[in-house]
Amino acid sequence: MDQTPITIRILLLVPWLPAEPSDLRVRQSPPSLVVSRGQHARLGCFFSFQSDSKGAVSWHKAGLEGNTSSSQVVPLRRRFSLARPKTFLSEGDASLVISNVTGEDVGIYFCKVHLWEKAEEQGSGTSLMVYAHPSHPEIYLKVATRSQDVLALSCQTSGYYPPGITVIWRSNDRDFLDPGPLEIWKSEHGDYQATRHLVLPLTFRTNLLTVSCIIQHISLAAPLYANYSHGESRSNLSDSP
Repeated sequence: MDQTPITIRILLLVPWLPAEPSDLRVRQSPPSLVVSRGQHARLGCFFSFQSDSKGAVSWHKAGLEGNTSSSQVVPLRRRFSLARPKTFLSEGDASLVISNVTGEDVGIYFCKVHLWEKAEEQGSGTSLMVYAHPSHPEIYLKVATRSQDVLALSCQTSGYYPPGITVIWRSNDRDFLDPGPLEIWKSEHGDYQATRHLVLPLTFRTNLLTVSCIIQHISLAAPLYANYSHGESRSNLSDSP
């Protein structure tokens, strides 16, 4: 019988394993950013990894509630661009620049770095808030009223963001406790307009010297106000009217 030994070759198929996620680290800075409408916003995204690789970066935007499941990819064109589009991989800087920001840009932005066949990592996010200053308030006298015994005034401001705003009517250092309702509209440009009415007896002309409309908004360092006196109005900026 032929006693020639038989050689058995065993081929081990070892699955490809990606690099450990810790090899790629993505850091976003700052965690939150506030800019005024029309300015530029720079959202930092910095990353490092231990070996040379080819890769790409993508940015995603979610609502302020932070629900990433409904996030949308940010197209890198027009007002949105990378700060270093040609060298972001070698320099580890995939920061996003938004030009001429608008109220529609508000949200949480996530930076995701992809290294081909190695790893993928997403940053913790940067919250972007856009402020727009309200216009100086203007007071209007409503000529046509249901009663001839009252004086109806309206105070209006516009062009601001975010929508939260305070409109106060005041006279002789005292606030009117029960003015008309605050009416707020959103314009087609994404900013807001607010109007508040005040109805006074005609004796206002003799009993009160001046009525002031005061505007307070998160974008303002000091309130805006307008004064109404004897059928004339004027607007000023001051800490207190």
